[in-house]
Amino acid sequence: TKVKIKNLTGVRIKVITALKNKLGDSIDIDQKSGSIRFSSNILFNTSQFKLKKSSQKELSDLLKTYIHTLLLDDTIRPHINHITIEGHTDSDGTYINNLELSQKRALEVMKFLYSLDFKDKKLLERYISASGRSSSNIIYENGKENKEASRRIEIKFHIKNEQAIKEIENYLAK
Repeated sequence: TKVKIKNLTGVRIKVITALKNKLGDSIDIDQKSGSIRFSSNILFNTSQFKLKKSSQKELSDLLKTYIHTLLLDDTIRPHINHITIEGHTDSDGTYINNLELSQKRALEVMKFLYSLDFKDKKLLERYISASGRSSSNIIYENGKENKEASRRIEIKFHIKNEQAIKEIENYLAK
């Protein structure tokens, strides 16, 4: 049972390792969460939500690799609960205006993802959602808001944990 629990809790590490192997150094992958981050100033003009043409090729390559790794690998997909495309802003402006902008940006990346050549769009529908977070998750450096880092798109995967929780509960009940 201990080995089973250890294997279940090690799934995130296995997925992150697979992503690193596929993506290489083309983008930073968060060591703890496995999320990838795109700076908004690379993807969008200031206060806009339409993707810049200049960013679409790189975004296309990275999205395809990230999504293919998570959803087309039969050893990984059974462990994926869902994938979220999150839009984030800095603290400039009102929370509601930033929420609207961050939602539009996340949706724009989602639309772009759907425009790519994925054979099974049903997988995208089943696993991927878009969410605007406004300024609710600002990035700080040395106690001050890093506005450029705060304005971003993050793509995160979430692991199914029901099976791991059941295994742990069964183990603890003994």
